Amino acid sequence: MILHRFLIALMAGMICVGCSMKPVPDDVRPFRVSWERVRDVAILKFDGPYGETVRLHTQKRLVEVKHFNLIEALQSGPLAEVSCDRLEEAQFLHTLETLATDTVIGGHVTAILNDNHGTDQAQVKEGTGYYKKEKDVHGQWVDVEIQRTVQRALPYVTRQASLTTSFKIFDLNTRRFIATDELTESYEKKFGGVNEPHDLGDLPSPDVTLDELAARTAVRLVAKLSRMKLSSIISFDKDDNSMVMRGVTLAEDGAWEDAMQLWNDVIQNEPDNPSALYNLGVAYESLGDIENLRIAKGLYQKAATCGDKTLYADGISRVKDMIQQDNNHWN
Repeated sequence: MILHRFLIALMAGMICVGCSMKPVPDDVRPFRVSWERVRDVAILKFDGPYGETVRLHTQKRLVEVKHFNLIEALQSGPLAEVSCDRLEEAQFLHTLETLATDTVIGGHVTAILNDNHGTDQAQVKEGTGYYKKEKDVHGQWVDVEIQRTVQRALPYVTRQASLTTSFKIFDLNTRRFIATDELTESYEKKFGGVNEPHDLGDLPSPDVTLDELAARTAVRLVAKLSRMKLSSIISFDKDDNSMVMRGVTLAEDGAWEDAMQLWNDVIQNEPDNPSALYNLGVAYESLGDIENLRIAKGLYQKAATCGDKTLYADGISRVKDMIQQDNNHWN
C-alpha cells in the first residue's frame, strides 16, 4: 500500500526523485521582446565553408534596410571566435557588450553542390560535301551545299546546389536568444543539351553559384528580421473581405509571400480596396530598402485616396521620413 501511494504521488508530480522542488526562476521563464527598441544590429561569425560569404552578404543587405543600424563587428581578436552557439558564454558577453549594439546575429552554413553530366540525342543538319544549283534572294544561281539530318550526342551538365543557413539572434539587453530559424536556398539549372537557353560554356564556377545562393539567403534573413520589427510597431488593416483577412493571418504567421499574393489578387478584382492596398504597402515597407519603401509609399497614397483612415496617413508619413533620411544621408 505504501509503495502504491508513492507511485501515485510520483506520477502526479508531488515527489521529485534526486532533486529539490524549487520555483522556476524568472530568468528562464518565457518572455516577450520589444522589437520596437531593436535598432542596432551586429553580424558575427557564420560557421561553415561559405559562412563568411553569407555574413558579408547579410551585412551588405542590412546596410540597405532603413529599419536598422549596422554596427561593425571586426572579424578579428576575441569576436572572431564567437559562434552562435557560444553567445551566452560569460567569456564572450563582456566583449559583445563593447559593441554597443542591441542585438547580434550568428549562424552556421552548410552547402551542397553536384554537377550531373549527360548527353541528349538530337537531330542536327550537317553538310554532305555535295552541291546543287539554287537561286538566291536576288534571283542569281549559286552553289548550295546539300544538307543531311544526323543524330548527334550533345553533352550537358545539370547543376544542383543548396545552401542552408541556421541563424540565431541574441539580445544583449536581456542576454537571451530572441529568434532562431533556418533558411534553405536551392539551385537547379541545365547547361547544354537540346533546346536549352544556357550553353555548356555558360556553366559558372561552383563559387559563383553558391555566392548567388548566399545573396538570396541574406535577403530572406534580413527580411525576417525587418518584418519581426515592423510587426511589433504597426497594425494591419482588417475589414470584412475574407481574402484580406486571410492575408493578415498569413502575414502574422510569417507567410508574407502568400499574404502578398492574396492581397494582389484582391486588388486585381477590386483596384480600389484600401485595406488590401494598405496591407500590401506594409509588406513592401517591411523589406526596408529604399526601392521597396517607395513602392509602399505609392500603395499607402492610393489607399488614402480610396479610404480615410489614420493608418494610411501614418504609413505615408513613416515611409516619407525614412526616404528623406536616406536622401539627407547621401546629399
